[in-house]
Amino acid sequence: MSTPLGLLGSAATAVVLLVLLAGCAAHLTRPAALPGALRAHAVLPGRVVGPAARVVTAAECLLVAAGTAALLGRHRSGLTAVLAAAAALFACYALYTRHALATGRGGPCGCSRAEVPLSGWVTGRAWTFAALALLGLLVSAGPGTPPEGAAETAVVALVALTFATLLWMLPAAMTQPGAGTRSLPSGTPQPPERGGRSTPPARALRPVHLPDPVVPPRPGTAPVAGGRQPWTS
Repeated sequence: MSTPLGLLGSAATAVVLLVLLAGCAAHLTRPAALPGALRAHAVLPGRVVGPAARVVTAAECLLVAAGTAALLGRHRSGLTAVLAAAAALFACYALYTRHALATGRGGPCGCSRAEVPLSGWVTGRAWTFAALALLGLLVSAGPGTPPEGAAETAVVALVALTFATLLWMLPAAMTQPGAGTRSLPSGTPQPPERGGRSTPPARALRPVHLPDPVVPPRPGTAPVAGGRQPWTS
């Protein structure tokens, strides 16, 4: 039976490998997403964007293959090297996105098939992946033992799949739906909704001058023009 530390390290390692697999699959199935995002960020020179995107995709795919082989073959040294490289890769992601946000640049994340905007959640997620890779590295290099038996392996796989899915979907879930809309100045008429008719602005009411009331004359007095009675003491 493995120790709790060994189970925790195995789950962290599995999360890292699943996330690398998701990123690699997204970049391979949608190869134009990452270069387009890098161009929108305007951090790297234009001639470096294409090679940088290919290097990132190749690094993720190689780490997935090497990590899976080391995990299945129970090679501690190989798994330690893969987790160290993964921690460095995720740290580079976090530093890059933080720099892009600090300089006021925006655009898509480029990390998945969905159009996820660049935000602090993307940076925080990258730091979380780097921390999980370091945790798996420390456990694999230490005295922790991997899960033994089908029950422990199933528990670790279920926990890793759950956390990997939640962390992967976190930036998209935390994105505000109305973040891209701009507010209009005060007093500006709102645009009509699609498919509806615009409402004309209300007209200002003009003051209406009513005629002076006609007062009937008292007995013994003559009427005065304008309807007013003469003043008498």
